[in-house]
Amino acid sequence: MESTPLLQVHKDSEDRSKLGNLLKANIVLLIFHLSSYMRSPVLSQYLYQRYLSELVDNGTDAFSTSATSKCFVNITDPIYQNHVQAEEMSNNLRVMFSYISVPLSIITSTLLGSYSDFIGRRILFVVPLMGEGLRNALCTAIMYWNMDLRYMYIGEAITGITAGYYGVNLVSYVYTADNTPPKASRTVGMAVLDFTSYFAAALSQAGTGYFIQYTGFVWPSFVTSALVFLSVFITVVLLPETVALEKKQSPCVAPTKAIKNVFGFYFSKDFGRKRTLFWIAFLALFVTTVGDSGTGYIDYMLVLNQPFCWGPEMIGYVNMAAMLLNQFFSVAVVKLFHMCSTDEMIAIGTALVRGGSDVLHGLAYTDFMIYAQTVLSALAVPMMPVIRGIVSRLAPAEIQGSLFAGLTVAGAVATMLGMTIYGAVYDATVATMRGFVYFTCGGTRVLTAAILVVFYCLAPGILRKVKSETVIINEETHIATTPEKPDLDS
Repeated sequence: MESTPLLQVHKDSEDRSKLGNLLKANIVLLIFHLSSYMRSPVLSQYLYQRYLSELVDNGTDAFSTSATSKCFVNITDPIYQNHVQAEEMSNNLRVMFSYISVPLSIITSTLLGSYSDFIGRRILFVVPLMGEGLRNALCTAIMYWNMDLRYMYIGEAITGITAGYYGVNLVSYVYTADNTPPKASRTVGMAVLDFTSYFAAALSQAGTGYFIQYTGFVWPSFVTSALVFLSVFITVVLLPETVALEKKQSPCVAPTKAIKNVFGFYFSKDFGRKRTLFWIAFLALFVTTVGDSGTGYIDYMLVLNQPFCWGPEMIGYVNMAAMLLNQFFSVAVVKLFHMCSTDEMIAIGTALVRGGSDVLHGLAYTDFMIYAQTVLSALAVPMMPVIRGIVSRLAPAEIQGSLFAGLTVAGAVATMLGMTIYGAVYDATVATMRGFVYFTCGGTRVLTAAILVVFYCLAPGILRKVKSETVIINEETHIATTPEKPDLDS
């Protein structure tokens, strides 16, 4: 005779995180992010150096893959204007990349995320990873043969069609939600994803600086492609599927139904009063992403010239230190403040700290100010994973893929919007006050904090009413089973 009821055993298993699955997924993400964080400085510095070579040499000399560059502290030097123009041209090309890849990624992420609820998660890993690998391989060929930079548009189209970086982020959040219960441990799981990302960045940054300095740009670009294809291999061989076979449905689901599933959280009557909370959390995440996306590649442009005049090695050292700090604080801050606070308060506090970090970045004119800004920024790292954890706990387990597909779409739109706005701001102010763009980013953090305050005030009352209505309905109809998955088509 059994001493423990089977239903209790099943409930206990659902309340525990599946650490084995999470570990394997984080290995895949670690390898992918090693590639991603290596590619960003390689591409940014390659474009800058190539445009600078064309401007200074007037196109008379073939472009060299050497990363060596001059830093003109005297802004009256005529060649200094070439450096400013090279920055602007590099910035404009990166913005054009986003115009190509992001709209396509929005469409693909919407469909992939929703369909993963029907056909499983592994395909959601493989498709975007393959797109990233092909894009990186094409970029390597362009660098090696000194081809026209417009060929990079093809690679951006490929990564857009396959969802690329956005797809990888999407599946990482969905897979974490699949393997964690809707409690504080899910927020920690989201923070662990950032821990993995920052750990990969810390490993790659200093090494990338040396790599660029002593081998040029081609070999680092080749390594980025090889790493992505390695992550594809590990996914196919080792990563378990989290959508049970008996729950899988025919992949022939109408695209209209898939789209309705993605956006039903905000419009479907099945979610009742919860729709208000979904909208508020959605806005908080959107505004935060706009701020995060606006200055990523501008950071490199800022320190390459006066008054900092950093080279690739110095950039690598500082980035490595930043990522190590981010890695330490990504989980530690969440675990520490969970002892005395809620997710909402953690998100509000970190948003304000990040705003202060952005303002300091904009005012920076010494190396020490950059270092101090890096520490403040690291303290605010838990902001995004906490917001994602808050949203994820509001949705049923069966449709987490659709939920994060919608959030990924929002992130893609916000990224394109942020790059466009902040790129224009940077172009307009680079010659007068290049740090001004960071002040505008700081404003988005204050707005995020205000939105989260509204969520903090409204959420307890709304969730209490939803729970009360559910209890009344169950008592009147004598229902003792778990409610079925909502139909988002209504």
